[in-house]
Amino acid sequence: MLRFTRAIVPTLLTVAIVLGGYFWMREEITSRIYREKLDFLASQYSALAEQYNAAVRQSAITELEVTADAVAVLVRTVDGSIRRVPTPFSPKEELYVDYVVGNGRIWIRRVFDASTPPGRALVIDPIWKTVDWESPELSYGKAIYRTLQPGIWSIQVNGSGALSLERVDSSRVAVLQASPEIRTYEEMQIALDAEVKSIGTEDFWKLFLGLFK
Repeated sequence: MLRFTRAIVPTLLTVAIVLGGYFWMREEITSRIYREKLDFLASQYSALAEQYNAAVRQSAITELEVTADAVAVLVRTVDGSIRRVPTPFSPKEELYVDYVVGNGRIWIRRVFDASTPPGRALVIDPIWKTVDWESPELSYGKAIYRTLQPGIWSIQVNGSGALSLERVDSSRVAVLQASPEIRTYEEMQIALDAEVKSIGTEDFWKLFLGLFK
């Protein structure tokens, strides 16, 4: 019995060491797969973030800023910056606000008063000087005219569903969402699980050789 015990103990220890080494190496390979995937996703996200930031700077919310004796257009972008475009018009006179609707946004295109012909209106952004109405991203344009009291004014949807120029509370000034929500995707997890399941002898051998480098 003693001889059997002495013979079996080294074998059991060897098996335990081999199994322990196997599971450790498999866990290490799995961790490396996840780390490599996360590094890859981080680089992709960084590139996507740059593209997103460039895109949102081309999108903006436009509003009218009215004081007692001046009118300006505010162009508010997602990064929080505000470009102020002064106009030569007086808020004491009727003002025409010409806007375009398209691609889910309302953009103030031109501002002018009753004594200014539309062709000489102040164009807020040069890209809107000539409108390509054949573009699928544009829906229609419209002009609203009225006198304006001091405050921030924006194009709003009224109770009947029509668009109108309304004064807004400064605490409710519209802002763009700063960044898209980051979610986990089932497809990503499936791909990772498939890589883990495909761990083979070659992976163990590469890890083993790497221990001596």
